[in-house]
Amino acid sequence: TWILLRRTIPQLSLIPHRWDRKLFREMCGYGAHFQFVTFSQALREPVTKTLLAKFGGLAMTGFYDMASRWVFTFRELIVQANLVLVPTISSLKESDAAAIPRIYRESYRLIFFLAVPTFSALVIFSPTVSRLWLGRYEPVFVQFVALLALGWLVNILSNPAYVVDLGTGALRWVSIGCAVTVILNPAVGFLVGRAFGGIAVVMVSVLSLATGYAIVLIAYHRENHVSFRELLPGDSFGILFASALGVMIFLPYFCSEHSGTYGLGRIIGFMAMALVMVLPMWRHPMRKRLVGWIASQMPA
Repeated sequence: TWILLRRTIPQLSLIPHRWDRKLFREMCGYGAHFQFVTFSQALREPVTKTLLAKFGGLAMTGFYDMASRWVFTFRELIVQANLVLVPTISSLKESDAAAIPRIYRESYRLIFFLAVPTFSALVIFSPTVSRLWLGRYEPVFVQFVALLALGWLVNILSNPAYVVDLGTGALRWVSIGCAVTVILNPAVGFLVGRAFGGIAVVMVSVLSLATGYAIVLIAYHRENHVSFRELLPGDSFGILFASALGVMIFLPYFCSEHSGTYGLGRIIGFMAMALVMVLPMWRHPMRKRLVGWIASQMPA
């Protein structure tokens, strides 16, 4: 790594000999927080599956794994695109720190614009996915998708704050939020799983996930004096309303047996759902900006 670094910065000596204790402590502190966050994130899923296998059985654990993969795939598509802002935030911290709140607001608006309808659609489509993957409608699978979609939605909405914290090195509240998740998930999950079964285990897992990242989001707004009103952008209220309405209307229909898997009624249902949910997105100002940005990235 040092050899490759010297190719970029030739002024560095062949053998590193200068030492900055303050900088070293800062790097170690950042690294320790980051490793703890990574460890806690990796620990959540095995703990949940272990408790679920114990109190819900292997079949329920399999349904959970399928639901988790269905939801997490779309979560990654949104989150990974946002992580490219980390070096940008790091650079702005040194050159123009006043611009960081504006970057956060724009990032949050974009995440909200994409995540709320996407995760609502995942819940609505889950009965159809159940029939395609399992050959039948499985209520437990649909319940797990709905629960996981809610928990990961909170996680995604906290991602802009998480990215800013990564870029500025302010990981204390991120570590606290992850610690809450690590403690709540096994402790409460074991108690409620023994009393109420596998569904309760997943509910606790989702609750611990949402609570931990809600702490990250709330702490960012408090410490950086960002109004909590911005958690629901004014121009995105129509998207939130249409998404909630779509879940309430179309999820019961797609869960019903008479809707089938490929029938005309299901096709009409999909078209109606698309009209209800896509129309406010089409009219949203973020749609034009997103299309313009994508067009500008296309090769001439």
